[in-house]
Amino acid sequence: MAPSPPPGPSVYPRQPHANSTRDDTINRDAADPDFARSLRSLGPVTPSPTFSNSSVFNSAQQNTSSYPPPQMFPSAATNPALQILDARNRLTDAAEAEFSEMGRRGFQGKQFMDVVLIRQALMMRDEKGMSDTEIEKTLGLKNGVVARLGRKGTVGDVSVEGAFAG
Repeated sequence: MAPSPPPGPSVYPRQPHANSTRDDTINRDAADPDFARSLRSLGPVTPSPTFSNSSVFNSAQQNTSSYPPPQMFPSAATNPALQILDARNRLTDAAEAEFSEMGRRGFQGKQFMDVVLIRQALMMRDEKGMSDTEIEKTLGLKNGVVARLGRKGTVGDVSVEGAFAG
């Protein structure tokens, strides 16, 4: 004959079921001292209000003047994630507009640089000693773009020879 399980709460009940009457399983849970201690350590719990139309929480306190419910999410103007996405979209649009204008009459130069172009500008400035104006003219950059890289030593070219050798 197999030994019967000790009384107390079951971690994995064999047949989960909902019941509106109290049975032996509910009584064993209620008598569990560890469970009771956990509940006492939590103390009284205040439910969070919910703004669901089907919610009955605080239904007596709700009145028609508070409908619609207060906004649950921050506005797009103050949401950092949305601000980042918006800035990214603006930069993408500006880069695409710049690319479409390249080579046309009146084009004032590139302001968006890729890694290769940045490296060329840094080498011209730091190793060849060229002025910002000369670099911008040579590389077809907009006035002031090289200055945005910062003074010499702020941004520089780093050699990584042998870094990927195995």
